[in-house]
Amino acid sequence: MSEGNGGEAMAARLAQELNEAAASDKPSKYISELLTRIKNELVWTAALSRTQSGQALELALRTCTTSPERSSDTELRALAMSVLHAHSDQLREADIQETEARWWHTEPVPEDAERIVLEFRDTTADHKVWPVTEVWPSETVESAPSEPFERAAQRFRVRANQKHRHPFMPSLKFDVVLKTGTVSLDSLGARPTADVLENLVEERVVPFVRNDEDNKSVSSQSPARYFKLWERSLPSWCKTPDHWVEPTPPPGFYENPEAAHALREQYYKKIPTLHVPGSGLHIVPSAKKPDIISRAFFIPVEDFGPNVTRVCALERESDLVPHDAHLVPGKHISLDEARALLGRVVQSSTEPRPDPASPPLGKRRKVNKYATQKLGLAWGLEIDVEGKPGWLLCVEFHGLNSEYALDLSGENRQYEDARSPIAVRTVACAWVGAAVLPADKKAMKGAEEQKVEQTAGPTPVQALPGVAAEKQILSYDDWYKRTSKWIRALNKKKAPLVEVGPDGAFVGGDLGTSKGEDDEFEVEITGAKPGVWLASVNAAEPEEGDEDGMGDEPKLIRFVWVRDGTVNYDALPSRASVQVPPADAEANWEVVASFSVDSGTVCLFSKHALDSVLATGTDREAMLEAFIDDDEGTNVFVPGGVVLSGNDGGYEIRARRDAEGRIVELNLRV
Repeated sequence: MSEGNGGEAMAARLAQELNEAAASDKPSKYISELLTRIKNELVWTAALSRTQSGQALELALRTCTTSPERSSDTELRALAMSVLHAHSDQLREADIQETEARWWHTEPVPEDAERIVLEFRDTTADHKVWPVTEVWPSETVESAPSEPFERAAQRFRVRANQKHRHPFMPSLKFDVVLKTGTVSLDSLGARPTADVLENLVEERVVPFVRNDEDNKSVSSQSPARYFKLWERSLPSWCKTPDHWVEPTPPPGFYENPEAAHALREQYYKKIPTLHVPGSGLHIVPSAKKPDIISRAFFIPVEDFGPNVTRVCALERESDLVPHDAHLVPGKHISLDEARALLGRVVQSSTEPRPDPASPPLGKRRKVNKYATQKLGLAWGLEIDVEGKPGWLLCVEFHGLNSEYALDLSGENRQYEDARSPIAVRTVACAWVGAAVLPADKKAMKGAEEQKVEQTAGPTPVQALPGVAAEKQILSYDDWYKRTSKWIRALNKKKAPLVEVGPDGAFVGGDLGTSKGEDDEFEVEITGAKPGVWLASVNAAEPEEGDEDGMGDEPKLIRFVWVRDGTVNYDALPSRASVQVPPADAEANWEVVASFSVDSGTVCLFSKHALDSVLATGTDREAMLEAFIDDDEGTNVFVPGGVVLSGNDGGYEIRARRDAEGRIVELNLRV
């Protein structure tokens, strides 16, 4: 196999051969042999993928089967896709290995060198303008005066992070206090340890400052992002402590991992709490607080196909907690009631919710439930001095790196000092409760029916309070009527909003070759910020080569994150009320995906939004065909994304990220 400079030269040569073969009348067998060589002989690395040769080869792979003569060759297309998948797998594995080496690998002290012991001492509290309550004990590491200081620094970093931080979210940003001032630990890198020793105030004592507030981009680098919550694994030094408690399972949980589930039927997966790192600061084996920590979470999931399982997309504005199950802070929440929330999806609100069974006393004030209600996973419980529940610690369900605290005392307190940029946020709480989801409703209904059968005489089963009706599967005619109404609204006066779910995924490519029951979209983009995005299609700035575009004016498909929340197609805001944020001329853009089109129809969807729409019908191909615009470009916006006529050939999707590394804008030039 070839890598390094040799790999770049080989990639350039193979790209040229593949392009020439695809453009010629050579038989598909010749292209298949080239594809097999690429798969077996070339080692894809992140460095190679960034070179001109690597990008040229990737584009050649995506376009080598797009000609009319080869587009019907299913075996050739499958082989090309397998090469691209192998390329993606190699890049992922290389990135994981590179990150793990950068975070956790240490070099031994040279055997023939003089050995000294350095003490790394935490002075963070002396250098921050906000109160610092976490102080690390000093760490001693061996070093040699002659070796680069970065080796000693790495030994300290690894040892300290193994004790105090989550392996998915280690602390990477440190300063060192020298005689001459405070400098970043990384800036001392290649300097000999002896040079650094001469600049220390106290002999062989290295005062350090943690800069956890600058550590937010770590989540976008973590290898954990490649794996679903239930597929993650932890290093041997990160184990669930014995004193963490076993949570009470939800009614709909069954301890049978081999059980078969109907497609799109909600059920639960039980995962270790440590599979969810939060901010990386608190959910760690060494945690001293809160008093009670759950060993596990019950994650609501559903299957979308064989070996395709995803976290359920829950809507926080929905009433997921029956009114009679509300726990109201300050009104005698028992310790058992609070403990029963641990490990569960919990919903809370800053506003009381009136009892739907009680007649209103006058006109009720309208409450924006999206703004007032919150969904999270409860992981910890703090007890006050009287033995009563004090604080419920949670991670956000739609953003598992964000933590918050609910005050169960009703005393309107702050959990941590809000001046600190790394403080756990205090969220006001008028009520809180465990979410009742479809699997729970089914189990509770079954238990009630069994109870009725065991009693004398037929007793009618009462509906559960606060339980909404299940989603209805529509006939194609009904699905088409409803969806056509939504499409008309999206393309006329309503804002073309798109909801990105907790999976943070977009899918797209050639709609004509992706609409079958067994087809998949060529492109899947992950790492997008969940919430509400605004789609737009506008004229694109002309570029060189546009004159070859069959006379069509180039267009720019744009998706931009605008706010947290969900989208209701029956209650879309007006187009005038939602403005497309202006393009940032200084933004850093990266190509996150490329694909080829030979049916003339380009598409890009939020994966969650598209799955939700298709889940209400039965014929995938017919439903996706309904998205293809027959009105000469007047219906480009569809529920979940954009479908647009374009020229056959290759396309690239570019992305812009925010400060936390999440994608907040996508561009596709058609």
